[in-house]
Parts: sequence; structure tokens; C-alpha cells
Amino acid sequence: MKSLVVRTMQRLRCDPRTISGVFFDLRRLVARMRWQPLPQPLPARLQLGAGARAVRGWLNCDIAGSQFNLDLATLPLPLPSGHFTDIVSQHVIEHLEYDPQVIDLFFDCFRLLQPGGRITLSCPDMEKLCRAYLEDGCAAIDHGLKRHWPRAALPGFPVQHRLNYYFHQAGQHKNLMDFGMLKWALEHAGFTEVRHVQEADLLAAYPEFPPRRDDFESLYVTARRPLAT
Repeated sequence: MKSLVVRTMQRLRCDPRTISGVFFDLRRLVARMRWQPLPQPLPARLQLGAGARAVRGWLNCDIAGSQFNLDLATLPLPLPSGHFTDIVSQHVIEHLEYDPQVIDLFFDCFRLLQPGGRITLSCPDMEKLCRAYLEDGCAAIDHGLKRHWPRAALPGFPVQHRLNYYFHQAGQHKNLMDFGMLKWALEHAGFTEVRHVQEADLLAAYPEFPPRRDDFESLYVTARRPLAT
């Protein structure tokens, strides 16, 4: 069915971003409409946007193909308040609009966490990427360029095009963020102890997570729900 729809949209000369957006919205719709029972017993740790990186002992959620499918832009999430000790989400929030979707999601994550619970997030780092462009035209972050664009193998292909990928990723990215933006949104939702960390800090706290080795491009942030609220 998917291939038939894609071929039809291609014959209609739809832009690839339009095709991608249609299927993304369809997955969101299915996630909202398809009822799933929560796993029992319900894990105390929650991963949002797990993708193919499901972690044993966690409730691994994504828009499709996960233990428990959900749409992060449709709130409140169908999960119990005050249940989770930890929430981790890696390279997911850039797929949401900062205002209101990311900000509202942080309020809901605050609701889901127990007092003293911790949230850890990562996303492309706007500051790192802009610095990379100004310093060497993005040559230092030219990781996997040829995987995304076969023409990148051509002599003299401008590596600074890598920056465009971070900003839009074929229409999937809604915005980039820096530490100041995340800190404000987290504190606005009630979180405290908002800190700029590294991937190594996430792996030290949660060694069961597979490494991404993406500090060169990523912003890692952790925060807590205070004990008394």
C-alpha cells in the first residue's frame, strides 16, 4: 500500500518532502487512534522516540513499531502521572515545533516523573553547528555526508550543505535549539538543576543505552523534577 501511494504521489510530481510529510502525519494519526494496553508491569523508566534503539527494562515509545506507540505532539500522553523515575529522549524534540509542542511536552514530562525524577535530552546543537560553519564551513562535522547525498562524492562538493541537513532534514526537523532555549523551556515547566552535559554522562547514568558518539553535533541536557512541588 505504501509503495502504491508513493508511486502515485510521484506521478503527480509531489515534492519528496510532501510525500514524507504525508506518511509522517498518517503515522501520527494511527498512533492516536490505535489503542494499545500498557505493558504490565509498567517499567519505571521511559524512553521517548526509541526508534530501533529499544532498551531492556525501559518503556520504549515511538510513533510506530515500538512497545507503546504514541504521538508526542498529542498531549497529555496516555501514561500515568508520577510513575517514572527517569525519562530519556535522544534526537526527537527537533522534530517538534519549539512553541508550543516542545514547551508543552516538557510540562507533560514533568507530570509523568516522580518527585526527584530526572529527564535527559539530546538534539542537534544550534551553537555547535553555527560555530562549525563559521570556523571551517562545516568540514569538522562532515560525518556521513555521502550517505545522505551521493553527489557529495563529487570533487569540490560544498560540505557546508551539511548545515542545511541539520536545519531541515528533508522537512522532518522543525527547529534547532541551543542550551539557553532548552534551559528556559525546562525551567518554565518546573524543572530544576538544568545542566549542559555530554553523552558520556548519559552513558554513565544509563550504561544499557547504546552509544551514539554524536557529541560533535549534539546538545545533551539533564534536569530534575524537584522533590517538593
